[in-house]
Amino acid sequence: MIEDLTTILDHLVLVWLAQDKTHKGEAQEITLHEHPDLQLVPRLRRWLAYLASHGITTGPLFRHVLKSGVPASAETRAKKAPVRGGYLRPATVDERVKLWFAKAGLVTDGRPVSSHGLRAGAATGLAEAEASVSDIREAGRWAEGSTIPERVYVRPVKDASKDPFENVRRPA
Repeated sequence: MIEDLTTILDHLVLVWLAQDKTHKGEAQEITLHEHPDLQLVPRLRRWLAYLASHGITTGPLFRHVLKSGVPASAETRAKKAPVRGGYLRPATVDERVKLWFAKAGLVTDGRPVSSHGLRAGAATGLAEAEASVSDIREAGRWAEGSTIPERVYVRPVKDASKDPFENVRRPA
């Protein structure tokens, strides 16, 4: 929600979360850091200014844009999708991420980047940079004690760095 963006500075954005699937009933504030290749802050500011130019200052941050280029208001979308209102479906978010990354020529191993891949790629990048499992768990907002970061992201990176033949004697 637009109103959940509590602070936007040049180097970070603070977002208030009421809860998520891992932290049910646990409100918290997360920090999204600016990164030169992402340009999160300037892009977010442009999007918010664009929404405001159409009179939208509250409600869903990511929303459907009509063919005319006008962002749909919650009222407009509520007529067509009464349950979802102005929100985007998860499949739509994934479709847009794939489209935008493909148009930018950004692919991973020849495969399109997906919305899930953004989170997974960040965890793998942290593992490759030798971040601790607890840091990866915290950055990815996995539940305390979750083994997913270690099993899915850290172990494969560590396994890939090992050469099973490194201790085999080489002929002189």
